[in-house]
Order: sequence, then structure tokens, then C-alpha cells
Amino acid sequence: MDLDQLRYFLRVAERQNFTRAAEDLAISQPALSRSIQRLEEELGQPVFERRTRSVSLTDAGMLLQARAQQVLTILEDTKA
Repeated sequence: MDLDQLRYFLRVAERQNFTRAAEDLAISQPALSRSIQRLEEELGQPVFERRTRSVSLTDAGMLLQARAQQVLTILEDTKA
């Protein structure tokens, strides 16, 4: 798991859509999907419930969202 994966995860969670999140992040949608898939494989469970045109967080995703926000906030505070 790396910081980019956490940032990508948070953007998808915010936008609830892989395509829009990829546009915001200026990366391709397939690259974003692969990154999230690797994250899910590492965690051993899905973080998103995928629907036709949107996604929502699973219970594991909600926990990861809270922790990822904390990690990135701490990192930004440390840099400052």
C-alpha cells in the first residue's frame, strides 16, 4: 500500500465514480481501477461495492477511508 493508492482511494470514495475520479487525478480509468484492485488484494477484501455507474464504500472501505484521511492529514501536518 502506498500513498498514491490512498489518495486514489479517497478520490474514488469522494466522487463515487471511477471515471470522474480518474479525470480529477489526471490518470487513466484503467490505471485507477488496477491501483484500487491491488489495494483490495493487499487488504484481502473489497473496499467498494461496484454498481453499473457508481460505487459505494463497504464496511472495510469506510474504515479505510477514516484511516487514510488520518494518515494523509498527519503527513501534510508533518510536511508543514
